[in-house]
Amino acid sequence: MAPSEPKLLLFGGKGGVGKTTCSAAVAVATAAGGMRTLHITSDLAPSLSDIYGINIGDTPTSVTENLDAMEISQERIAATWKEKFGPDFVHILSHILDMDGMEQNGRLDLLDYIGTAPALREETLLDLIVEMALQGRYGRIIWDTAPAGETLNLLYMPRLMRDHLRAGAKVYEAVDRLAGAVSGKRSLAGIMQEWVVRSEGIAAFLRERTLFFLVANPEALVVNQVQRLMATLRQIGFTVRGMIINRVAVADGSPFLERMEQGQKPYMDRLLALSEGLAVARVDLTLEEIRGVGPLGAIGRGLTRELGLAGR
Repeated sequence: MAPSEPKLLLFGGKGGVGKTTCSAAVAVATAAGGMRTLHITSDLAPSLSDIYGINIGDTPTSVTENLDAMEISQERIAATWKEKFGPDFVHILSHILDMDGMEQNGRLDLLDYIGTAPALREETLLDLIVEMALQGRYGRIIWDTAPAGETLNLLYMPRLMRDHLRAGAKVYEAVDRLAGAVSGKRSLAGIMQEWVVRSEGIAAFLRERTLFFLVANPEALVVNQVQRLMATLRQIGFTVRGMIINRVAVADGSPFLERMEQGQKPYMDRLLALSEGLAVARVDLTLEEIRGVGPLGAIGRGLTRELGLAGR
């Protein structure tokens, strides 16, 4: 894969539409094609363990020869924040509080508290995912995102953090001047500027090396949210690559399925109109539970072909 090619694939949509199943199917098929693949989820109620039928934790777990999976826990995010950014916060807070005089447990409790702030948690999650993508261990990372509202908040975060940090850098320049320059110590404004650069790097990676795939069902509430989600994603600069229409009823002589197919038709038409020429794949409704590498791979081969991902 060339450096400029998308490396991170996001699967998003309304809760309950089948994001985990569809993303797992693509991950299995991608790995079967020979590409080293990592399947991750940031959902607070993860189900990768259920769908693969093995115990998956918050470190990469082997599923097949070329496929690892990982359920990123809130504890993992907090630990990552404390390790990577905790020392910077101690340095900043030392200008306000007597950090040296504070007991060790009190300092750790304070960092734990700060690290649970939503903005910091979300920015750390993005930082963690982008770092894994850049390490080169995996050719592709498949991200099963949280439900649409949470995902949009997450994807907005680099822009919000960048603006906030830029303003903070100006404030801390004044603090540095008041405190006086201390030889050999990093300035507060310098720390903030480092964070600005890091946040801008995350935002650039998400814009330039990420593809977003919408997962939808042919239902009224889902279609309405897809319309809003597509508009917002494009507004913040994300490339929407394609759409998966999941649980599509196919009449097979059954009166029930025939009625269901007819009921879905206007929503299928709306979804196809919203796709605006994007790659569209569909997964037919089945009464069988889709679990395990075999069934997922069978669906994934069709999805990767229809989404234009096969052989990439």
